[in-house]
Amino acid sequence: MSLKKIAEVAGVSVSTVSRALSGHDRISDEKRRDILEIARAQGYIDTRVRRASQAGLQSIVLAIPEAMLRPSETNFTSWRILEKLRAECEARGVRLDPVLSPGETLDPDLVMAGIAASDAEAIVIHFDENPVLLDRLAAQERPSVLLFGLDPTSRVSSVGIGNTYATALGARHFLDLGHREILCVSWSGRFTIRRREAGFREALRDHGIASPEDWILRLSGFAPDIVAREMGAWIAAQGGRMPVTAMLCLSDNIALGVMKALQDHGLRVPEDVSVMGFDDSFAGQMSQPPLTSIHPPLDEIAVTALDELELALRRKNGFLARRIELGCQLTQRGSCAPRGRRARG
Repeated sequence: MSLKKIAEVAGVSVSTVSRALSGHDRISDEKRRDILEIARAQGYIDTRVRRASQAGLQSIVLAIPEAMLRPSETNFTSWRILEKLRAECEARGVRLDPVLSPGETLDPDLVMAGIAASDAEAIVIHFDENPVLLDRLAAQERPSVLLFGLDPTSRVSSVGIGNTYATALGARHFLDLGHREILCVSWSGRFTIRRREAGFREALRDHGIASPEDWILRLSGFAPDIVAREMGAWIAAQGGRMPVTAMLCLSDNIALGVMKALQDHGLRVPEDVSVMGFDDSFAGQMSQPPLTSIHPPLDEIAVTALDELELALRRKNGFLARRIELGCQLTQRGSCAPRGRRARG
């Protein structure tokens, strides 16, 4: 979209469009608003922003565990974010210097050695909250950002989702459906997972439900075999009487394993127990019944992270760490229903 095309649509001269976009005071506010609206609708404003970003941010270091490069049923979220980051860097003309760390977590020594070997202007760390690594990143002169993670000390910028509110949103949906005996199925994991648990507690307290901690079940992991084994044992230990009517699972992987364990023990979803996930994965959409899930804006995380680094580089007096949390929504499907009669024994 060119200035000439905008002028044709607006019915004004090219010079008038140029003055409106540059903020010239000889243009009326009404005419400026009309021209800006046309420019936005035609994509001209977005193009200018992208070109400005390309002129500022030229290269990044991306530190990532090698395990995240292999798409699997346990890393849907990571793969989606990384693929969007790669595509966005390509679209913006940003060079990407990868630093790979063997296994599923980052080795701080390897990461810092890779960062030191690169002349990239900024640093992106994916999915890691290692305090040793965060300490070293905070001492860097280059701006850095965590993808889908949190620095509890707020010394390193991060772009993620509003975990606390998102889980509270899911819990309140169950409460609105009449459920009061709600189990939060979590796992002993990262700081972000603890934030999700906090949202669950908050929602239950707001509804006068005592001892919300008693309604949290922590598994030792979220891999399918772990969920199947530990949830199966938990259900069997209830002695034939299910004490809850709803389960809020803090990942879709867990939710899918929970539904299978329930069904293996003769319990119906959602007639006996409603189940909700967190991720809104394709696997959850295809499950039977389709999984109600909290939807995080995964594609926007990578875009926002690059925008944040661009902003940090433009600050003349240095940059301050910021925590950016994007909003989530609830995607309702067939795995949740209003509270009816209690689960069968």
